[in-house]
Amino acid sequence: MTTTAVSAPRWYLVGVLPEDVPLAHLMTRSGDLRYRRSACGERESRSWKPLDLATSEVTPCPACVATLSGVGEDRGQLALDLRV
Repeated sequence: MTTTAVSAPRWYLVGVLPEDVPLAHLMTRSGDLRYRRSACGERESRSWKPLDLATSEVTPCPACVATLSGVGEDRGQLALDLRV
């Protein structure tokens, strides 16, 4: 039996910085391909910076995290329950 690796979601820092409390968002393509919209629907931007939350001080957007199924509050890491 083989298992396929599930890639973690890509988190991005968007918008004009600095913000008081910057949040990383999950960005998806908008209707206009030059822009991306956050999964929570609160941000839209042409400029975004990919982030590695494991090495970053930036917190993931809780509303974006809530759009993912099976994601705990441990900074957006996916958990798999595989029977061996």
